[in-house]
Amino acid sequence: MSERILWIDLVRGISILAMITFHFAFDLMYFGFAKSDLIYQPDWRLFERMIAFSFLFIAGLSLFIAHGPSINWKSFIRRYGVTAVCAALISIVTYILFNVDMIRFGILHAIAVSGLISLLLLKLNSLSLTLLAFLILLVNLLIPQPLQGNYFWQWLIYTTETPNSLDYRPIIPWITPFILGMASHQLLKNWGLLETKKMTTHRELSILSWFGKNSLIIYLLHQPILFGGFLLFLQIN
Repeated sequence: MSERILWIDLVRGISILAMITFHFAFDLMYFGFAKSDLIYQPDWRLFERMIAFSFLFIAGLSLFIAHGPSINWKSFIRRYGVTAVCAALISIVTYILFNVDMIRFGILHAIAVSGLISLLLLKLNSLSLTLLAFLILLVNLLIPQPLQGNYFWQWLIYTTETPNSLDYRPIIPWITPFILGMASHQLLKNWGLLETKKMTTHRELSILSWFGKNSLIIYLLHQPILFGGFLLFLQIN
C-alpha cells in the first residue's frame, strides 16, 4: 500500500536501473572485459543522456509538487542539503579513485544547483517555464562551444578549461529538463496524474517502485558494489 505518486517512483526506478546498466558497461570497459570505447559509442551516449534527462525531469516535477508557487523551506533544505552533501561525497571519492577524471559537476551537482536556481521560477506558469527551457536550449545551440573561460565557470557551461570528467552536466544546457519537469506539473495535474491515493501493485511494480523510492542511496552504493564485485572476480580468477 502506498500514498505516493506511484508512476513517479516507477520512472525513478527504471532510471536508476538504467543507470546501473550503464555503469556496469563502464566497469566492463574499465576492467578490460569490453572494448575501451564501448560507452563512447553513439547508442550508449544517447542512452546515458536519456538517463540524465529522466532524473532531472523528475527532480523538477518533484520540486513543484513539493512546493507549488510557495517554498516549504524546511523540506527544501533537508532534501537539497542531502543532495548537495552526496554530490560533494561523490566528488571526493572519485578524486581519490580517478584523480583528474573525478566528477566535478555531475548529475547530483546539477540537481542541487538547478533546485536552487529554480526557486526563483516557482511563480512562473507552465508556458513561461517551457519557453524559458527552450530559450536555454537555443542559447546552448547558438553560443560557440567551448567558450573561452576559466576553470571556475565549468559548472555553468562548457569552457576551454573544462577538464575530463566521468560525469559532467553543466547548468547550460542541463537545467532544461529540470525546468521542463516543473512546466509539466499543471498538465499532469489536469490529467489527474498527480493524485496521491492508496493503491495495491503487482510484485514487479512494487520492486520497481522500491528502487525509485530509494534511488539516492542506490545511486551512492551501486558503483562501490559493482567495483567490489569486479575486484573480487579478478582476485579469484
